[in-house]
Amino acid sequence: MAKQIEGVYEKVLECAKIEFLEKGFKDASLRTIAQNAGTSTGSIYTRFVDKNGLFEALVSSFAEGLKEIYLSAQVDFSRLPGGEQRETVFDYSTDKFQDFISYIYHHFDEAKLLITCSEGTTFANFVHSLVELDVEYTKKFIEAIGSDALTSGRATPEFLHIISSAVFSGVFEIVVHDMTRQAAEQYISRLRRFFQAGWDTILNP
Repeated sequence: MAKQIEGVYEKVLECAKIEFLEKGFKDASLRTIAQNAGTSTGSIYTRFVDKNGLFEALVSSFAEGLKEIYLSAQVDFSRLPGGEQRETVFDYSTDKFQDFISYIYHHFDEAKLLITCSEGTTFANFVHSLVELDVEYTKKFIEAIGSDALTSGRATPEFLHIISSAVFSGVFEIVVHDMTRQAAEQYISRLRRFFQAGWDTILNP
């Protein structure tokens, strides 16, 4: 087996990030990445198998970390008594959203790749996977607080999916539009108050 040259792996990732951010996954060229990294396409295939593997090397750690932050918050909240969930849901979610946003801004390039450049990769449905988790835990929340929103039909699975999709779409606009951290926090605060008012009409008609 040929010995891999030190530093090539890191240089390929650096050049791949630039290429993917500029052109998106589908239009990115392995030939261009290899040329800019001072190596061959063959060496990229050796290290990453294919273009999707190269993209995965850039975003997988971030994607797993972001999902874990979200899931951990949901699991911890679901363990609270129903009455406490009802009383603290807005304050609790405000605190946890800060963790979510902080993680994005600590890894903004990776967030940009994942949210805006992943069409055609195994990460193309990442946001959808968050939506599915959100729908699952929203159902648990509604049941825990004793609301009849599910049984009455005010909150159908389809409705919950649409609302959750709208929330995540709105949140990730901070990445799509390259918002500053300060602007993002103000925007997210207003967005959350907007959705909270809407949820009040569903949970407490």
